Amino acid sequence: MKKAIVIIAIFAVLIGMVVYAYVVKGKQKSAGTMASGRGPMSVPVETMKVEVSNITKKIFVTGTINARAEVTIYPKQSGEIIKLLADKGDRVKAGQILAEIDSTTFQIQKRQAEADLESAKAAYDKTSPIAVIKSETDFKQAKSNLDRLTSALKQAELDLELQIKQADIQIKKANSDLKIAQARLDAAIAGAREQELEPAKARMENAKKNLDRLQALYNDGMIAKEQVESAQLQYDIYYAQYSLIKEGVRPEDLEILKEQVEAAKTSLESAIENKRLIDIKKTNIDSAKAQIENAQASLDLALASKEAGTWEKELEQARSAVKKAEASLDLVKQRLEESIVRASINGIIAQRFMDKGDTASTTKPFFTIVDIDVVKIIAKVPERDIVDVKLNQEAVIKPDAYPGQIFKGKVTNISPIIDRETRTCDIEITADNPNLKLKPGMFTRVELTTTEYKNVPLIPIEAIVKEADETFVYVVDNGKAVKKKVETGITDGVKIQIISGLNPGDEFIMAGKYTLREGMDVTIAGEGPKGQMPGKGEKGQGKKPEGPFGGDRSGGGR
Repeated sequence: MKKAIVIIAIFAVLIGMVVYAYVVKGKQKSAGTMASGRGPMSVPVETMKVEVSNITKKIFVTGTINARAEVTIYPKQSGEIIKLLADKGDRVKAGQILAEIDSTTFQIQKRQAEADLESAKAAYDKTSPIAVIKSETDFKQAKSNLDRLTSALKQAELDLELQIKQADIQIKKANSDLKIAQARLDAAIAGAREQELEPAKARMENAKKNLDRLQALYNDGMIAKEQVESAQLQYDIYYAQYSLIKEGVRPEDLEILKEQVEAAKTSLESAIENKRLIDIKKTNIDSAKAQIENAQASLDLALASKEAGTWEKELEQARSAVKKAEASLDLVKQRLEESIVRASINGIIAQRFMDKGDTASTTKPFFTIVDIDVVKIIAKVPERDIVDVKLNQEAVIKPDAYPGQIFKGKVTNISPIIDRETRTCDIEITADNPNLKLKPGMFTRVELTTTEYKNVPLIPIEAIVKEADETFVYVVDNGKAVKKKVETGITDGVKIQIISGLNPGDEFIMAGKYTLREGMDVTIAGEGPKGQMPGKGEKGQGKKPEGPFGGDRSGGGR
């Protein structure tokens, strides 16, 4: 059943195609007959000449109207709204009261703060210099504490210095013992050689002579003790090497030498660890010094108090108590003031979010106030045009809400950056708004007049035709429509500059271009037909595309 339906549908489509082809062929034949009887078809057109005149470049942008200032008023205190003194649409001034919040709690706190202030003032009046004795006692205690800490620090420093010297001596001795033991062990392992005996003996004797010479210089006070100790160590090493070479070593002596090396290493490590622990004790010295600094500060304070008189200090404390009570009272007064909601700017109330009896909160908006005596428009100017926009440049504002009406403004701000995505630059245009016609949120078109070009070829912008990447006009050549490519310059929305392609005085087709194709026969209005003209001009050709301000959009700009 389904197969039969498909076959029937295919036959129906084929029959329809045959009928359609027959009808179209019949119409073409009929049209050919009519044309042969009435002559070739010709399109009526009107022409104009390229004029030479002045043109001013204009930039067309769009934007949204904004208030000069818009603020949202939040209550500074929470509580029940007991008075509502302004409503949406009211014009208000900065500082004007808009509403009042219940302030009963703050009134009670104000009375308490006033009582506290009176009490503090009474205590201030009763301040007495009895505390002079206490001031003297504090001074003596501070001085005694400082002396005790200073004495303890000196003793600790002496003990630390002695321990450091002893530790250094232990390290040097342990290091010397290790070198001697290692030298003996190395010589024992290497074994005695007859040819090494004399050099070893010579080194030992030279080291002895050097030690004696340095000992004499040290005894005369001409060198440091460390040089003598270094020479002694060198002599001990050479003496040990010589003894081993001369006497030789037994296996049991070799083991003893190894044990001596290990013992010397252990002694050196122990001496180094002891020195490290002593260095840690230096932090105790630093702590003691910090205590002395604190004690000195306490002594200085006690001395200053003693010399100035404790009664003055107590008097100052009493005075501070008064100031603190005054600050508390001022804080409560501020909270009372904050329970009154005021306008922060001159303007008109655009929104009211709460009613009388509602609970105000510092996180919930109460009013929105806008200042629209002056409005501003933020518009985006293409990167290629921004170089022609200047501060204080005049702007013509044409809101869609007021067709045919224009408002004047000026450029008051130009963004220093270009948007990387849109390749545009934000500008701000400011305009007076005395009748408050311009309302925030309105969409508007803006026209900026920039550079003027004088004595340049111009044609109406609607004469320009654009197809794909071509920009051209139609001209008449031997009764036929011919495309003429042109390069265009600036436009003022009505006329456009011709840079190349047409010369002053050249004729071009102005009316009738929308039905033209390259090579079609045309008849210029007023010159009579070159055959029969179908139709009546451009009637029924369709609506022309419009530019941003109502003009033809087919041309303009290169």
